[in-house]
Amino acid sequence: MNELIEKLKSLGLTEYEAKTYLALLRKTELTAEQISNLSQVPLPRVYGVLDQLAEKGFVKILPGRPRRFEAIEPKRAFESYMKYKEKLLEKELEKMKEIYNKFERTLEDMYWRTRLKVKPETLITPLTSLDEMEEKTRNLIKQAKNEIIIFTELFTWFKRVRNEIENAIKKGVKIKVIMCPLTIESKQIAKQLKKLGIQVRKAPEEWYPARGTIIDKSKLIFLIWAPKEETKYWKPVIYQPHYTENKGLIHIFLDAFQKRWEKAKPIT
Repeated sequence: MNELIEKLKSLGLTEYEAKTYLALLRKTELTAEQISNLSQVPLPRVYGVLDQLAEKGFVKILPGRPRRFEAIEPKRAFESYMKYKEKLLEKELEKMKEIYNKFERTLEDMYWRTRLKVKPETLITPLTSLDEMEEKTRNLIKQAKNEIIIFTELFTWFKRVRNEIENAIKKGVKIKVIMCPLTIESKQIAKQLKKLGIQVRKAPEEWYPARGTIIDKSKLIFLIWAPKEETKYWKPVIYQPHYTENKGLIHIFLDAFQKRWEKAKPIT
């Protein structure tokens, strides 16, 4: 009996559960008191043990008073117990996933900081709003020494950076702009840019999912536009604006701009 008790315990049953089940295998339809006497499990503990065994699939509770209990066939009991353990494991795994998801980003950050030798905040800096983006764009244009590259759609924000652009031109800074003059306002803006001596070309696409400014090939401020719905008539919503001085990211944007510039048509 001791060996059987140890075997059942190795499956995950407690010692009292193992003793109680073995007692029920030797006799049928026992009361709690009889089970206690036969298994040597204290009577105050027997009821809780029987309830646990019933939940795990080892015991059947018979109707009537006093309540009587019967062991379920070992093969069926083990199958039920396996299902019980599987459900517990599923719940435990779900809980583990939930906990892990809360600090996954922190762990990933720690891992990549040491292996890539690059801190995320040195790679790219998020900006809080369009207002902050435009304020930083004005400051960057003021710092320009050689070249300003602007890729936009309608360039309706030109009026908010016009003074800075005109001052940059006076310092001899070269400026290139790709835009989509689709509205009366944007066409007027394109004309104003040309009058200032800025190279302006019409974007080769009807719509481009990014807007930004590159200063002296060393500073980039941008945002990504994304459609709300995958339909022909979607309206764009913005992702969070970002700023970077990372050479790799800037190189990618410069390459994209150059390829678009080669395909773009001069605005007449």
